[in-house]
Amino acid sequence: MSKRPNFIFMAGMIPVLFVVGLLLFLTFDNLLSGRAVYGDKFGNAFEVEGVAAILVNLGIFGVIGWLGSYLAFLVKRSPKLMQFHRAVGVVSSVLIAVGLFYGLS
Repeated sequence: MSKRPNFIFMAGMIPVLFVVGLLLFLTFDNLLSGRAVYGDKFGNAFEVEGVAAILVNLGIFGVIGWLGSYLAFLVKRSPKLMQFHRAVGVVSSVLIAVGLFYGLS
């Protein structure tokens, strides 16, 4: 790979890393305060607390791991990394769904 596409790839990662860092900061803040807040495009905000918040926040950490495993797959192109990526995605989705269902019911 030449230097130019590699530079463009790395420059494109700057906003992604910024958003991931912001998501990590907000999720840690929510985890330490024992809550998880979810908002939709219609302006509705849902908040869960307790065990449901822990599940949702762990699911969000899983989504961050899901992104990281996909970036690792893009670099290495290993089928095992793709399987790991899919497994992390399923587990994190289930954690978020169960947390929201449990907390909002």
